[in-house]
Amino acid sequence: MEFADLAVAAEAAGWDAVFGWEALWGNDPWISLTAAAMRTERIRLGTMLTPLPRRKPWDLASTTTTLDRLSNGRVILGVGMGALHPGWLAFERDQGRRTRAELFDEGLDVLFGLWAGQPFAYDGKHYQVQPTDFELPLPPVQQPRITTWCVGLQGARKSMARAARCDGLLPNFPRDPGIEGVVPVPVERWADVAREIRELRAELGFTGNYDIVYEGTADLSDPAAEREQATELAAAGITWWLDSDWESAPADPIAYQLERIEAGPPRP
Repeated sequence: MEFADLAVAAEAAGWDAVFGWEALWGNDPWISLTAAAMRTERIRLGTMLTPLPRRKPWDLASTTTTLDRLSNGRVILGVGMGALHPGWLAFERDQGRRTRAELFDEGLDVLFGLWAGQPFAYDGKHYQVQPTDFELPLPPVQQPRITTWCVGLQGARKSMARAARCDGLLPNFPRDPGIEGVVPVPVERWADVAREIRELRAELGFTGNYDIVYEGTADLSDPAAEREQATELAAAGITWWLDSDWESAPADPIAYQLERIEAGPPRP
């Protein structure tokens, strides 16, 4: 499988993780990540991202726990509201942003509770869970829970508070009106969002290590400039650099990805 081949190449090139993404109809990232887990030893395995409001949290808890045990604790779960797109709406109606936000919050509650083990009960607006002793699964390797990164919108307290309770922030920035396409976010705004989430976590009483994740497309023609930017981002509080390209449409996507992988991470 191509994804597993790319994961092997990424591990050899010194990358720390590989990520798939969830489509309603298409390649299942969890099967691809499982194939990658069987052929790698160190590299972490995750999603960028899983739209939690459309997943039953007990199903996702089972999938992630199984892979976490298979990979000896290498899973990273990236969660967000999910961007509505034709590939989603072709199969499921939009329940509305308010409902999706409620499902998001309750989904995190149930995920964290099930990962922690039984007895667990939950009585929410959308999900109800009763304690059970039926065929109990083994717990995840990662404790107290599987690493969970969450989307948070800069300046939106409710969104950022949701991310603050997790293990990492996938920053989302408000778009300026009238601006189309992908616009690079300056390092100063990354520093601002890093400061915002850390101050909010302290206010809410959350402690421990916390990731702040940068996502961008490295310029392979200027590796020195990319290393300089990585150094600036690290100084701004960013802990992960994700190289991704959602815009290009190369004739040979596998060869394109392999070239980017073999270039290696732009470490500061």
